[in-house]
Parts: sequence; C-alpha cells; structure tokens
Amino acid sequence: MHPTEKIVRQFHESWDMRDPERGAAVISEDCQFEDVARGESQIGPDGYRSDYERWRRAFPDGEVKVTNVIVDGDRAVVEFVNRGTHTGPLESSLGTFEPTGKRQETRYCSVMRVQDDMVVEGRDYYDAASIARQLGLVD
Repeated sequence: MHPTEKIVRQFHESWDMRDPERGAAVISEDCQFEDVARGESQIGPDGYRSDYERWRRAFPDGEVKVTNVIVDGDRAVVEFVNRGTHTGPLESSLGTFEPTGKRQETRYCSVMRVQDDMVVEGRDYYDAASIARQLGLVD
C-alpha cells in the first residue's frame, strides 16, 4: 500500500473504529481541513477532535466505510460512505438540530495532501441537502 494511502485510510477509518486519537495522530498541527458543504474549517488535531465529537454526539452509531482511494504522489482522493442514526443534537453552521431518530447514508469525497506522513490539508465534499432530506429537516 502506498504510504499516502495508509495515512488517509488511518484518518478515515479512525471514525469507524471510534478512536479519534488514531485519526488525530496523522494530522499536522497546522492542517486546515475544510468542510465545503458547511463552509467551515477545522485546524489541526484539536479541530479534528472537535468535529469528531460533534458528529459522534449526533450519530452515536455512526459508521464511515472507505469505498475507494486514489493516490497520486502526496495527494489522495478518498470516497467513503457515512451512515448513522440521528439520536443526538446535530450542531451545524445553520444551528442545532434536535434528534429525529432517522437514519442517513451519504456518500462523501475527501481530497487530501500528505507530507512527511501527516495530513497537511484536506477538503470534504458531500451533499448536505441529502442529509437534511433523509433526516426530515427539509422537504
């Protein structure tokens, strides 16, 4: 396995393993990871941990399954599926959404750059409207 693939898999698979420290271990201190749909960025390992906890509160049974990794040198594209049941408050840039008890399953794509075995930048792309529809937050 290419070293870049190993790092990006560790980052994503830590969510499914419920081990945020495993993910934080491969994030550089100045890494800026942008959530394009929300228009927000998390900086470094602390930003990752905060985002992890936010999603884990909203979807305690949440899973992340990597379906494809494409590597070109220090860059990787990671496709994955995020699924879970909305049983906790979901905090977002649009406000806090109370639990709906509904399941959601959304396909994501992360574009990442790895340098010296650390994620130094990344962006997540996904359809936030699909999540909102599945949870019954919009028609």
